[in-house]
Amino acid sequence: MASTRYRLVPVRPGDGSFYPEHLYLALEATQLGYWQLDLRTWKLIASPQCKAKYGLDPGQDFTLEVCLQHVHPEDRQRVKEALQTAGPRAVGGDPNFSVEYRVYQADGQMRWQLSQGVVLLEPKGDPGEIVGVTLDISERKQLEATLAERERRHRQILEALPEMLLCLDRQGRCLEFKPPSHFSVPHSPAYYLGKTLEELFPEVACAGAAEPTAQAIREHLELALATRQAQEIEYPCPEGSPQPQYRQARIVPFGEDQVLVIIRNITPRKQAELKLQRQLQRERLFNQLIQAINTSLDLPTLFDVAVREVGAVLQAARVTLYQYLPAEAVWLGVASYVQSPDLPTALHLHIPDSPDIVAIQYLKQLQVFHAPDPEQVLDPFAIHEKREYHLGPWLVIPVACQGKVWGALSLRRLTSDPDWQTDEIELAKAIGEHLAVAIQQAELYQKLQQTNAELEQAYNDEALLQLITEEIRSTLDEQKILETVARELALSLNLSNCTIALHDPERQVSVLAVDYLAGEGIRRFPLEIPFADFADVLRQLRRGQLCHFSNLHHPCWPNHDRCTLIVAPICEKRDLAGQDEELLVSGNICGSRPPGQIFTEREQRLIQRVAGQCAIAIRQARLYQTIQRQVQQLQELNQLKDEFLHMVSHEMRTPLTNMKLAIGFLSKANLTERERRYLQILEMETNRELELINDLLELQAIESGNKALRLTCLSPQEWIPNLCEPFRLRAAQQGQQFQVEWDPDLWPLCTDESLLSRVVSELLNNACKYTPTGESIYLSVSQANSNGRPGWLITVRNTGVEIPAEALPRLFEKFYRLPQLDCRNAGGTGLGLSLVQKAVELMGGSLRVESHSRQVMVQMWCPHQGSLSETPSKA
Repeated sequence: MASTRYRLVPVRPGDGSFYPEHLYLALEATQLGYWQLDLRTWKLIASPQCKAKYGLDPGQDFTLEVCLQHVHPEDRQRVKEALQTAGPRAVGGDPNFSVEYRVYQADGQMRWQLSQGVVLLEPKGDPGEIVGVTLDISERKQLEATLAERERRHRQILEALPEMLLCLDRQGRCLEFKPPSHFSVPHSPAYYLGKTLEELFPEVACAGAAEPTAQAIREHLELALATRQAQEIEYPCPEGSPQPQYRQARIVPFGEDQVLVIIRNITPRKQAELKLQRQLQRERLFNQLIQAINTSLDLPTLFDVAVREVGAVLQAARVTLYQYLPAEAVWLGVASYVQSPDLPTALHLHIPDSPDIVAIQYLKQLQVFHAPDPEQVLDPFAIHEKREYHLGPWLVIPVACQGKVWGALSLRRLTSDPDWQTDEIELAKAIGEHLAVAIQQAELYQKLQQTNAELEQAYNDEALLQLITEEIRSTLDEQKILETVARELALSLNLSNCTIALHDPERQVSVLAVDYLAGEGIRRFPLEIPFADFADVLRQLRRGQLCHFSNLHHPCWPNHDRCTLIVAPICEKRDLAGQDEELLVSGNICGSRPPGQIFTEREQRLIQRVAGQCAIAIRQARLYQTIQRQVQQLQELNQLKDEFLHMVSHEMRTPLTNMKLAIGFLSKANLTERERRYLQILEMETNRELELINDLLELQAIESGNKALRLTCLSPQEWIPNLCEPFRLRAAQQGQQFQVEWDPDLWPLCTDESLLSRVVSELLNNACKYTPTGESIYLSVSQANSNGRPGWLITVRNTGVEIPAEALPRLFEKFYRLPQLDCRNAGGTGLGLSLVQKAVELMGGSLRVESHSRQVMVQMWCPHQGSLSETPSKA
């Protein structure tokens, strides 16, 4: 163990009165074993603490021989050598002495000891004695042995790992390397040391990424160091193998500026994933094909989707869908897909219905035709396409509807492609069956399309109206409502422009609020049109009627091209007392289209209904704005009220204080009994007014946030009796029983003493005030935790009185009193419990009131102000 350098400080004359006494006290306080060894006589002097570390009693002799007898035989010689060489080393300039060894205590227990000291030299420079201390280091030695064993086991585990391990610094340079056991590396382990990422991973791209592996690992390295979280990437191995090889690099933060890169071989897993991905991709494409076929109800679109998706799923060079036309005795190509533009398309190709064509005979019997080589079936057209365009394996699937052949799906591959496999043929047959069902559905759809068009349009209109209604009713922002209406109407009805104007009857103008232009969106700029400029239109709008114009200039844009306009009033009915209903027009919606495009009756009804919903939303938004202004005014009034109370309280406090002082002087004068009674009444009323003002000021300070906690540590043995003594005397004078109890194991509490005393005093004062003669008042304090925080649970309970259930919710309101319960007519301000509630909230506690069975119980939990580690011990 490395020794600590000590600087010898000589003891100057006059210091002897200080060092021995205080030094021994310090050693005794630290429980260190102090010893002195004379290097000339080898006499050993040890403190009782030192003897105790060898299991000896303070009175037993403790010589060097006795000490060495307790030392483990294996360490005894090393201890002797350390003692013998301490003097020469001190003469040579190293006065430090340190040795670790094992000892057997008197009870046979073995412990590790560390003896450290300093060799003191005589004035002539010869070694005189060693002064030192002995420490028990058994626990440290056990920890070191445990750590060594764990390190050995971890190293064995590390060596047993099959993965390749690299330790990199922040710059990506390799510091350590462990070769893998399950795959080979092209270089020896020494080659990798000191290499950078660019040298370790030359010009290799990550799987699924265009950036090189070195750059990706560097980015993940920086991310791992920044976030202190492991990162993973996968990349292909650059080894020249016939099968692709893949690796996974897991980058784990290792220290402050290093990472551990774990590289494992994931080739089997990656190959299985790729195989599964190809299978899933084929199934996904098949499902997309089936979905596309089933959702395409237009026959031309259905045909195009079918041949394109089939070509992608089955990797065919050309796919052609033929329809059999018995009346014309031909097979007509209705759709065709080619993989390459160099291949000829079969769209609109006519193939005669000839018995000489073998494929046609198979199809009419609803059988699959498969020809690996077209020359084997002696079809001149197929042979020509093979020689001219290298079209090889041929597969034809019948498409049957209601048991009769409808057509065929012809698939061709290039001669260089593999032949059709059994699973591909089964997949093509399944596609043909789904295609036949889709064709039937499409034909049925064409028959029902015209009937459903009107119903669908009506449904769309209702859906659009519902959408607009929900959006404009989900907000109370008038401008947002208007923008939503203009945008949705323009998009749904394909309008060139949609504007919304709001009428200002006082100024007799129409103010442009929203202008939505197709291709540009919402535009905002000031524009006002006097009522006189569109008086005829305004009269019609006030009757609740639409205005429809053709080939007219837009009233907002008179210099623009002519257009078709529709203007709808934003209005709602207003019921006048004793009169007919009147329409209240608050604005209008104006939509435009190019000339010649009219608005249908359905569109006019839709615009009218949207305008009606818009009117309701505008009225709600304006009502909300009015309420908001009123709420703000009420808040301002409440603030003024608080400021007024604060000011009045301060202004009244000074004269009342002077009055109280004057009353104090008068009470000392020689007064008659009548004058003294009047003086007592005056003093009582003055105290009541001061109490009211103090309560108001205290309550206002808490509510405004100006009251700060002044934390002190309360001892329950002192605080509780001092607080309760005045109330005990008061209860005795009023004929009440007063009982106090608290947990003997109650911990001290760190809180605001004055605030807590004010709260408990107010609760006890109410209990004394409202408890009838002969009844009881109880105060209990116990330890209680809430949400993991310690604190006191203070309970005040009095009997003989009960608070009505309907009064409990209002109990903590300002100035709320229950005079019918005041059996002594003591009066009050009604601020006490309000102040209690605010004070408890300020201290972070909770308050609960219960009243039943002719008793009232108030429970208050006051938390300890501090962390759990700062919780004081039990008093």
